[in-house]
Amino acid sequence: MAHDVRPLIAVADAVGLDIGSTNVKAVLLDEQFVQVADASRPLSWTRSGTVAEQDPRALWQAVVDALADLGRAAAGCGDRAGLERVATVGLCGQYSSIVPVDAQVRPVGPMRLYLDTRGTGHCLAILGRDPDAFATWLERHPVPPVGGGLALGHLLAFQLDEPAVHAVTAAYLEPVDFVTASLTGTITATQGSVFAGQLVDNRTLGATTYDADLVRLAGVDATRLPPLVAPDAAVGTVLAEVAAITGLPTTAVVRAGTTDTQAAALATGVAGGASGFRAPPGRLGVAIGTTAVVLASTDRLAVDLEHEVLSMPGVSRERWLVWAENGLAGRAVEAVLDRLVHPDDALGRHRPVGDADLFHGFDEALASSSPGAGGVLFLPWLSGSLAPQADPAMRGGFVGLSLDSRRVDLVRAAAEGVAHNLRWLLTPVEAFVGETCDEVVLVGGASQSPAWCQVVADVLARPVRTVAGAGHAGARAVAAWAADPAGDAGSGGSADGPSDGNRWGDRYEPDHRTDPVHAAAHLQFVAAFEALRPLGLGHRPD
Repeated sequence: MAHDVRPLIAVADAVGLDIGSTNVKAVLLDEQFVQVADASRPLSWTRSGTVAEQDPRALWQAVVDALADLGRAAAGCGDRAGLERVATVGLCGQYSSIVPVDAQVRPVGPMRLYLDTRGTGHCLAILGRDPDAFATWLERHPVPPVGGGLALGHLLAFQLDEPAVHAVTAAYLEPVDFVTASLTGTITATQGSVFAGQLVDNRTLGATTYDADLVRLAGVDATRLPPLVAPDAAVGTVLAEVAAITGLPTTAVVRAGTTDTQAAALATGVAGGASGFRAPPGRLGVAIGTTAVVLASTDRLAVDLEHEVLSMPGVSRERWLVWAENGLAGRAVEAVLDRLVHPDDALGRHRPVGDADLFHGFDEALASSSPGAGGVLFLPWLSGSLAPQADPAMRGGFVGLSLDSRRVDLVRAAAEGVAHNLRWLLTPVEAFVGETCDEVVLVGGASQSPAWCQVVADVLARPVRTVAGAGHAGARAVAAWAADPAGDAGSGGSADGPSDGNRWGDRYEPDHRTDPVHAAAHLQFVAAFEALRPLGLGHRPD
């Protein structure tokens, strides 16, 4: 089918889907980009050693169930009976995860998650085969194939290590592209969604072809790559059989999917270009969910390999996104709560049954421990470190424990440790974009905790803003963007408001009385990394 890239100005409702690794979130916006209803469904995944997988069929079922829940939640809101007025659907989600599908978009194997490192050796082999490969990727992508968990590694691992799966695979799809194809029956991808596949020349924004040299150097079977469409393309309308189980109308237009990074840039207002307002100088976006990411925009394709800061395609055809990821920040905090605060052993008085229970009392715990966490420092590298110093072998933990340390100190130390990792990253990001950060816009799960927001403001010594309803900010952003990709939907025409259907939440000013405590702790944080790195704590026999 022809992919219509003309803007679709909203005259009816819009749905946004956020496909995470632990949850599927859905929101319904009315024609004024005001949120009417939301729904979510949990997801599970497995990890053992180098293997990290998720069941794509369970993922699709969670999408179906979340949409059905959304319709029920919308019923009775005004004159709505459900989702019958939805005109457009936008999607965002996790990436560097690959689903092998047949021509009917049926999964033929498990989804390999971004934490799966089985393909790392295949990526490194590319560089060994051709002395010019590193420079070629650096110039065109701009990330060389050297990291673990890359989608390129997944592609090669399926192709070379699982020939039976490869033989019946029609296309290897990122999660958002898998859901888009399942909704419409049309297999596509975008320059942004396949970024971690590393096979597109990203010097041109809006590229719709793979780079022949990169494909050749990688040795990837190009017949299994999904066709690329523009980032604002209308992929198709909802299939009749999907409409019957979700409540979406068959007339609803499904836009090409974006990554959760692109959605966070929209939600925080740093995306730039025609797809959203240009954020004022000095404003950075931060998303703390399963991972922690610092976001900005730039007018060039570039990379700072020393500090793992890079630019990548955004939804705008005018500017690139600046992206720097710390690693499993929110997941590290969850691990502290799960295993130390609410342990499943003789010491545990209560075993949480979900995220809400896990974080029950979190803000109270943070308030019960003073800044600096009683001298306890948390090193959040429970699954390796990324920016500003990449080392998959790094492992974290607590230092500074004493006989006086309490569980609330461990909780505060975990929240502060994530913030210290972000503080460490600010300097190279500021150098990369050529601006000093005067304000941080925070989204993701952390933004729903006032106490954690204050911790981030205090440790970074910068004001922190949130957006209203931050837990669904990404889904809202892509819903509004899908309805009006050429406008600045929901910003009310204000150059200072959050983009794409979001409204400002609370603002947190740093308590500068804590500056000496956090400055000293930060020096210890960086020193701890340098001291622990030679130990190679993460290296284990295969």
